[in-house]
Formats: sequence, C-alpha cells, structure tokens
Amino acid sequence: MATAETGFSLTVSDGARVVVTGELDLVTSPKLQEALTELLDAGSSAIEADLTGVTFFDSSALNVLLQTQKLVGEREVTLTISPSRQVQRVIDLTGVAEHFTLA
Repeated sequence: MATAETGFSLTVSDGARVVVTGELDLVTSPKLQEALTELLDAGSSAIEADLTGVTFFDSSALNVLLQTQKLVGEREVTLTISPSRQVQRVIDLTGVAEHFTLA
C-alpha cells in the first residue's frame, strides 16, 4: 500500500515483518496499526517493525507503537523495532525507549 503525497508505503513480508517507508503521521499511522493488529490476531509470536525507511515520525505513530507494545506484552509476543534516525530521535526525546525492544 503506497500513498504518493507522503511517499508512504507499508508491506508485510516474511510472515511477521512490517516494512514502512515515508512519513508516519496522523494520516498513515492507522495503516501501521491495522497491519500490526492483523499480525497479532493471526497469532504471530514475533513481529518486526522495520522503520528504517521512515522519514517523518509524529506522536500518533509513537502512540501506535506504544499501544501495540502493550498488546504484545499481554499476549507474550515479541515486538522488535528497527528505527530510522527520525524514529529513534522521537523515542529518545519522549523517554520511552525502555518500553521497546530496539534492533
């Protein structure tokens, strides 16, 4: 799924790997939430969110990751996040790094 105006794309590969490129914001974050929720509902035991291609990351995207982390904790699923520099900056600035497994 791609959105031309933000360069956003999201693909699910290798069964439980979500690869996101472009901007993760109020418009595109629900697509990430949907993909992660589908993987959880499908019974994935380990999910990887590859965000190394994310060029913009706002609070709505951070909220998606925090909500997903809460769900994976309840279901004993592992969520690993591979952040881009922009994603890492927001995680560091907000002080939530200890809530995530970062690659």
